[in-house]
Amino acid sequence: MNTFNPSFLIIGQGPVAEAIASRVSVEAGGVITLARPDAEAITALEHGVDSAVIVAPPAPSPALFLDLDDTRLDAQLAHFADLFEALGALLGRLNPRGAIVLVGDRGYLGAWGAADACAFSGAHVALMRSVTLEGFGAGHRANCIALDLAQDGAGVDPDEIADLAVHLASPASQVINGEIILANRGRSLRVREAKDRRADFAASASSKGPSL
Repeated sequence: MNTFNPSFLIIGQGPVAEAIASRVSVEAGGVITLARPDAEAITALEHGVDSAVIVAPPAPSPALFLDLDDTRLDAQLAHFADLFEALGALLGRLNPRGAIVLVGDRGYLGAWGAADACAFSGAHVALMRSVTLEGFGAGHRANCIALDLAQDGAGVDPDEIADLAVHLASPASQVINGEIILANRGRSLRVREAKDRRADFAASASSKGPSL
């Protein structure tokens, strides 16, 4: 973990977080990375943060509502609690006119086989919009990037998402605040959730083995 005069904070793991770190390390001076939301580590930062990007874990594999169990829900609830506490710490370390970007998913719109993921996605969006409102007086900005869910079968180009995240975190996007940007190449316009996909889901689930 690099703690030298951090001005850009990256929280999360995986290809998207790595691509963002690669972009920022070239463009910014001080960069700090955390593998997960950690309120204690954020509070301990010696310097303030100009921008922060949080990459949420991917949604779990598809499972119908009646197949969900407590273990699966508890894991997602634990991450949300960590995110909630980390955001509180981050607002205390965010410099004036600082920006926060959360890279999540489109679950807040609803989806087959993803009731739990959708519930937490909606919580992420509501939380970030509340951060936007409460940080407005200090000039803070907070935006979300919504990626496709795993069951959509569409891959993500980490470099493209990194470009978008870094742009939203930069002063160049001062006019964008409190928004949820769907980054799925327009697939949301195909109205995939407006038909009964039970047969499609059953075929997909059977190919991946039993659900939890």
